[in-house]
Amino acid sequence: MTRKLSLLLAFFMCLALTESYAQDDKLKISAKPKDMWVIGLNAGATVLAGDVDFNPNFGIGVHVRKSLDYIFSVRLDAGFYSFSGEEDTNTRPVDAFFYNRASRAAGGSGFEGDTWKPEYSSTLIAGDLSLVANFNQIRMFKKNKIGPYGFLGLGVANFSGQVIDGSNEVEITDARDFDEDFSIAISAVGGLGIDFRLNDKASIGIEHKLMRLFGRGGDLIDGIELQGTREDQRNTKSADLVNYTNVRFSYALGKTEEKSVPLWWASPLDLLAEDLAEVKARPIFDNTDSDGDGVFDMVDKEPNTPEGFPVDTRGVSLDSDGDGVVDGEDAEDFSPPGYQVNNKGVADVPQPVILSEEDVNKLIDARLPPPVDPNPDWFLPMIFFDLDNYTVKTTEFAKLHNIATVMRLNPDVRVVAMGHTDRLAGNCYNDVLSYNRAEAAINYLTGKYNIARDRFVLNWGGEGTTLVDSNGGNMMNRRVEFTVAANETEMAQPDCGVKKAGSGNKTKYSGNKEGGY
Repeated sequence: MTRKLSLLLAFFMCLALTESYAQDDKLKISAKPKDMWVIGLNAGATVLAGDVDFNPNFGIGVHVRKSLDYIFSVRLDAGFYSFSGEEDTNTRPVDAFFYNRASRAAGGSGFEGDTWKPEYSSTLIAGDLSLVANFNQIRMFKKNKIGPYGFLGLGVANFSGQVIDGSNEVEITDARDFDEDFSIAISAVGGLGIDFRLNDKASIGIEHKLMRLFGRGGDLIDGIELQGTREDQRNTKSADLVNYTNVRFSYALGKTEEKSVPLWWASPLDLLAEDLAEVKARPIFDNTDSDGDGVFDMVDKEPNTPEGFPVDTRGVSLDSDGDGVVDGEDAEDFSPPGYQVNNKGVADVPQPVILSEEDVNKLIDARLPPPVDPNPDWFLPMIFFDLDNYTVKTTEFAKLHNIATVMRLNPDVRVVAMGHTDRLAGNCYNDVLSYNRAEAAINYLTGKYNIARDRFVLNWGGEGTTLVDSNGGNMMNRRVEFTVAANETEMAQPDCGVKKAGSGNKTKYSGNKEGGY
């Protein structure tokens, strides 16, 4: 009981927060997301009840439905319903009469026959608008697969038909003093049903619908409204009640990436549950530094650095003079360039001798520092993205500024931008999404810092190159890594069937220094 009360309290708190922050355009929180319209077909058996015997016929129809919230929705129905049968003398124990205009116009009495057991055949073309209430929202945090519901509504119906007495065939609208306007009647509808969800878009269900026509026409669907003798005529026992038991197939319209499933299949706590699951899936920050070099083990590229050895930002031992001996073991931290060194890092410098000008020039050439590596192994930052999104976040602008600065100062350096995703969704979808993230990062750098596009190499890794081994959503896996290019080649956009993955902005950035970007 306490758990249910806690969930209910959390639900109302979410609704209150959503309302409080509704004016903030930057927040994308909504307790009632946009959902899909539903269209469908229905077919089943019709039965006329009231003062007639049981005799099933058929009906067909179409329907359109749209949610108002998680419980209520509106539904528009249009259908064709047929009825036929024979009046039972057990329900008409005395003479039954039918008023025939044609007979009276020919000089007759207008009442043909004494005892009458007529056959009737009639049809309804009806449309109605109903309010539908679903009863499956008591199951919080569960995927609804079965949806019981009830409905009430009003509509308009047009009926027509014939009554046959032996060889005489009379239109129902020729009944005594019957105004043809009565063939169009206001109707009330109601009923119960249950839906079974097949997938995010399709469902199938069974429903029983009752329809009651108001006015005189409501008792003429079976063609008879009077019973008794000529001297003692009276109305039939009850109005004709339409029963329609049918099977319904429904299909939702729209893209699942853009709109929610119809809200009667959703839960108002789904969004909260997804956010909580993502928070739980995030890795716990570990500030362990096993070798004491000042770099946490999570990012330390050399987790067993000897004590006291100076390291760079990646935790790798420094070699300040580039002689192949790390500073922690180098007896000569800054050996003269161009000389061989021993195992302690000390350069082997020959004793000075009297040299010719040519020898001096050779010596100078030999003492020049080695050429700069055109592809240095620099540590470049990585940037992260929101779930199922490839828009570059403002929190990552500073990192991209550092990358742009390095490339401006080193015009010969080319950089690989490699996109990655977590393991949510399918492989193909994640490959396209990782490509989109890498492309968005490159567009930002080329647009804002005017760096040539051919200095970038776009690569993608999809879900196969995660940092955190998790099958759920994880921010550290949704990233783009930057490295100095060696012999890498550009990777084309994945051609695996998915055309669009994720949402965001890949358009190049533009601006000026005075107005900002």
